[in-house]
Amino acid sequence: MSFSIFASAGAFLMSVALLSAQTVSINTFAGHDVIGIADGVSSSARFSHPNSIAADSTGNIYVADTENSTIRKITPNGIVTTFAGSPGITGSTNGMGTSARFFAPQGIAVDSAGSIYVADTGNAMIRKITSEGLVSTLAGSAGYANSFDGQGTNAQFFQPQALTVDRAGNVFVADTWNHTIRKISMGGAVTTRAGLAGNPGSLDGSVTKARFNSPTGIAVDSATNLYVADFSNHTIRRITASGSVSTIAGSPGLWGNVDGTNKESRFFQPQGIVADNAGNIFVSDSGNQTIRKISAIGTNWVVTTVAGLPGTAGNADGNGSSARFSFPGGLAKDGAGYLYIADLGNNTVRTERIVPPTLRFSVSGNQLMFSWPVSASAFVFESTTALFPGEVWIAQTNGVIASGDEFVTIKNRQNGSEFYRLRRP
Repeated sequence: MSFSIFASAGAFLMSVALLSAQTVSINTFAGHDVIGIADGVSSSARFSHPNSIAADSTGNIYVADTENSTIRKITPNGIVTTFAGSPGITGSTNGMGTSARFFAPQGIAVDSAGSIYVADTGNAMIRKITSEGLVSTLAGSAGYANSFDGQGTNAQFFQPQALTVDRAGNVFVADTWNHTIRKISMGGAVTTRAGLAGNPGSLDGSVTKARFNSPTGIAVDSATNLYVADFSNHTIRRITASGSVSTIAGSPGLWGNVDGTNKESRFFQPQGIVADNAGNIFVSDSGNQTIRKISAIGTNWVVTTVAGLPGTAGNADGNGSSARFSFPGGLAKDGAGYLYIADLGNNTVRTERIVPPTLRFSVSGNQLMFSWPVSASAFVFESTTALFPGEVWIAQTNGVIASGDEFVTIKNRQNGSEFYRLRRP
């Protein structure tokens, strides 16, 4: 008997050790650590405190660009455009694309059909955007902040900051200042799923008895369990499909940075949350400047830090603790399983995906000018004179300068064939 117990404990400790070694490599996908509003490619684009992020089934990324009051779209190859709303112009107007208006949107989600849902925080509304860009109001009424349930615009919210969509098309909202989780059915009926409006707390139990304290992130898994980043409680909560609320990681009111199991772990103002297809939960532990992973091992929830250095804000790509964030916000997973992060304080979108940069060139007389994003600093500019198996590519480092958001180099045209590429060593 004692051997079996020892073996089980050993297996558990081994699992924890293996999980601890699974770090995430972070790359900058779009934006630059300068506030602004500019469409463009990769690091030439500008955001203003992007708060949340979502991915559609074709690999497009949608961003709630909060202080610009816009919704931005990023194609898989890093081209950023303004999808809906007008930069710096707030309002609640419905309409097509940039003719629509938002007020400091903080949450965003995409359903399986490609429709986009927005927690329009400043307007206290939930908006819907078709894949073509037509904006409408799903629930809530602009300028009316309250906790009423009801149909569509008869319902009211109070600073909703996050939402998620299940496979059936139901929308779940982290109604932050009401301290509740709300549900919007496909027919537009709004009900309170868990918590009691105006009564912050940390109680677990049935959905009617449970209490939350400024929930700012929400995610749903394949079994329709909801996971909540309970910001002011510094905890991660789970709401089962049957209606039971429990704290799976962290301890209410005890903030810190501790990897470990269940309530022994510690968080500091967790903000974004997403579930992957394997049942793992990823959390942007905003106050700690890190990305955490929560995995179910037997009956335990095991927390590890997969990216960032606790308590150290910054802006650096790299693997695991070499990466730096500045108050990371919403998280998303794309169809291939890659993680995306709305790095709020850095005004960037980060990802674990290696995004091949676009090499651009122009011709002027006898000269070729090449340029590529500075975010592709890990790539090497190379050339060769022939394409055949075993050809030799030579790094071209002379004359490469950083000019604004791009690397630039000028080459004189030679007689014969020339081929150029960017390669990640």
